[in-house]
Amino acid sequence: MSFAWTRLVGSESFRLTAIFTAAICVAMLVLMALVYAITHEALQNELFSAIDRDIAAIKSGYRSQGISEAREVVNQHLYHGASSDFLLLETSWGKKLAGNLPPMTPRLGKVFMELPPQASAGSHQSRHILGEGLMLAPGLYLFDGRDLDLVHDAEEDELAAFLWVLLVSLGLATAGGLVLSHLFLARMDDITETCRAIMEGRYADRVPERGAGDELGRLVGTINAMLDRISGLMENVEQISSDIAHDMRAPLTHLQHHLENALSEARNEEAYRGAIEQALGETERLLAIFHALLKIGQLEEAIDVRTLPRLNLSHLLEEMADIYRPVTEDSGHILAVRVTPELWVHGDRTLLAQLIANLIENARAHTPSGTHITLHAEAASSEVVMMVCDDGPGIPQAERERVFRRFYRLERSRTTPGTGLGLPLVAAIVRYHGGSIELDDQAPGLMVRVRLARA
Repeated sequence: MSFAWTRLVGSESFRLTAIFTAAICVAMLVLMALVYAITHEALQNELFSAIDRDIAAIKSGYRSQGISEAREVVNQHLYHGASSDFLLLETSWGKKLAGNLPPMTPRLGKVFMELPPQASAGSHQSRHILGEGLMLAPGLYLFDGRDLDLVHDAEEDELAAFLWVLLVSLGLATAGGLVLSHLFLARMDDITETCRAIMEGRYADRVPERGAGDELGRLVGTINAMLDRISGLMENVEQISSDIAHDMRAPLTHLQHHLENALSEARNEEAYRGAIEQALGETERLLAIFHALLKIGQLEEAIDVRTLPRLNLSHLLEEMADIYRPVTEDSGHILAVRVTPELWVHGDRTLLAQLIANLIENARAHTPSGTHITLHAEAASSEVVMMVCDDGPGIPQAERERVFRRFYRLERSRTTPGTGLGLPLVAAIVRYHGGSIELDDQAPGLMVRVRLARA
């Protein structure tokens, strides 16, 4: 239990809450000091305003009818006033004329005095009086004061209220810090446990998402997305390893067979040359596979296509059609181009040229002689849509997603030359450019549709 409390109090969230609470307390103390000073000043100003009104009334009575009227005003004020009022009207030689204070040595201006218990009208406590003394006339002294204890009581009540507010705020902040720390640690424990599970080989585990859109919620979402990505890459590596083991076996076996034949059966230079040429052919096929795999790996992640140069895709399609038209005609295919002029995209010219070449070669290799192959491109809102269509046998609906897997080949294509990496490389180039690719039915034939953002 003590460890749990230590861990809770020592958490980063609790430390941040403590710092925030300390800052609030300092701000509250400064505010309390300012409010106390303003209140103290306001109470004293109100006290002297009341004194000034009393003095003005006594002065008015004295000016109208002399000392007798001044005495009458003092007595009336004491009779109708509050118990905190103190007045004294006396002669300059110490003769008391009216009031509830004993005679005193005249003091002028603002005066603070402490009234002993025996002289404070039956009170058993000394009284603290703040007032003002003045000469009402030559030889006539007037003092008007108020009991400061009432002001002090009000200020003490104010300080007590401030103290309670501060204590309650500290308690709430501490409780809130503990609750937030507990919630924070619980979510961090989820992340820690999931990371440990991944380290132990449970790659399917994910951090539980609590549906909160806060910083931790976004962090959890990012971690899970990262784990999904890592899991996908690991599955991809496993798939590639399996595919390589399966698809590389044949050319390696052929290469071994040709070399063994050359070693055991070849008797002259021509036989050796034939065996070496066959071995070189298999070697070139192996190198082509590895080159395609490396290129796909380099293009695995998409980038910000706006950093790539602007490219006129219309011109590139027409150039590629001119390059491949003699090759397609030699194989009995018919290549046509229908391209909207001035279609601009952001892209790598070499990669997009390889994409177009792969699609043309794919259509030429997997369709019979006499098949029409069409390159078509047009603008669609914010995209450029490029299509490579043929009227050959097409690809069954169930196989269209699989052909983008590395080394995957249709059953009817296994007897034709190829590595099974043409369309996966095309898909990697499209992803690199932030686009999308899909296969559709040409009825008859196949349509490969590539969408790229317009520049």
